[in-house]
Amino acid sequence: MPINIWYSTDECRELSNLALRPFTDDAGNKYQSVEHAYQSWKSGEFDIATYNKRWDKAGTKHVGKLGTKTKNNWNILLMYKIMRKSFLQNPKSRKALRDTGNETITHTQDRGVWKKQFPQILMQIRNS
Repeated sequence: MPINIWYSTDECRELSNLALRPFTDDAGNKYQSVEHAYQSWKSGEFDIATYNKRWDKAGTKHVGKLGTKTKNNWNILLMYKIMRKSFLQNPKSRKALRDTGNETITHTQDRGVWKKQFPQILMQIRNS
């Protein structure tokens, strides 16, 4: 049975990009969630204004104002790197992801690129 990841439901909420799962990047920047890191970097440049917003509540989402770099799937590769770093630094969440076993992961409510890409990234990290 597929497992749908969506923060607004109880099903595997801790695997969502909006879940509080603090981690630090290689430059020493500290993020509260995958979404915090993604929105801070999605333009290809560090968006200090978005980074400095309050991200300390689970489910928080602020949209970066500098646009999204998509050439050569840059945004998808960024999300993979961010998610991988987040799970590596949060063993409890990494275990929750692995505990999904071989089940198909979905993100059905999303209407954009992340409907397909987000679950693929989760399953790729789970299987690595």
